[in-house]
Amino acid sequence: MQNILVPIGISNYAKSTLEYAIDLANSLGSTVYAIDAYPSYSSLTSITNVNARLAKENIQRIRNLIDQTGSKTSNIKIVESERDLIGTIKKLDQTIGIDLIITAPLNNEINDEVFLGRIAGSLIKRTDISVLVAPLEKCFDPPKKMLLAFKTGEVKGSSTLKAMIEFQDKFKATLKLLLVKIPRFSDRNHYLDDLLMQRSENLIYSENATVYQGVLEHFQANQPDILIVFKRERGFFVKLWESDLIYKRDFYCRVPLLVLKNKD
Repeated sequence: MQNILVPIGISNYAKSTLEYAIDLANSLGSTVYAIDAYPSYSSLTSITNVNARLAKENIQRIRNLIDQTGSKTSNIKIVESERDLIGTIKKLDQTIGIDLIITAPLNNEINDEVFLGRIAGSLIKRTDISVLVAPLEKCFDPPKKMLLAFKTGEVKGSSTLKAMIEFQDKFKATLKLLLVKIPRFSDRNHYLDDLLMQRSENLIYSENATVYQGVLEHFQANQPDILIVFKRERGFFVKLWESDLIYKRDFYCRVPLLVLKNKD
């Protein structure tokens, strides 16, 4: 895993998220790219010197956060964000290749009812890059137990499992599979990718109304250090991801959440 992108918001959690990303990157030998998650542009777009000053202030804010982490690594680079954050990330991915995005659940919001704010939600919904949602104010701890929850084990692309495999190999983590049979469960859903079966130590079946309810049923018994899910164009959380803002009443995870992009 070479390149990790970290959108830095303006919340009080920005520093801890950056520290989490740096610790993970050091473990993997990766380069961290920090980007402003909330670029401040003047509504008077014709005043270019105002926009330039605001952009400079944002870059300095990120530099200050990096200094505050006391990081001894030199593998941290700052990316200037344009008005369209997602567009900037897609361009960067095309240029250097981004292997993983690490984000806080909340980058700029202050709302106890929200699990994923608009930045985190849009990163999951609008990019093809794997996203790791780091718990707020938690230090990185190498995962030893991973749980992959899904309603179909069909893997669409060779790169879909890349982040999960690197985590498993680097940290010698065990992997359990949770196949949730939801209403209208079809024979197609029984398909399990051969690589998933080879890398897992156990396959758990659950019958629930949603995949999330299946996770709730088996989470405590398995106590994973990281929860892994697929984001499909028409699949897991299909209704949940319609909005960039995701409330705790609909989904909540207190351990790191790794979202793999499994395009249909």
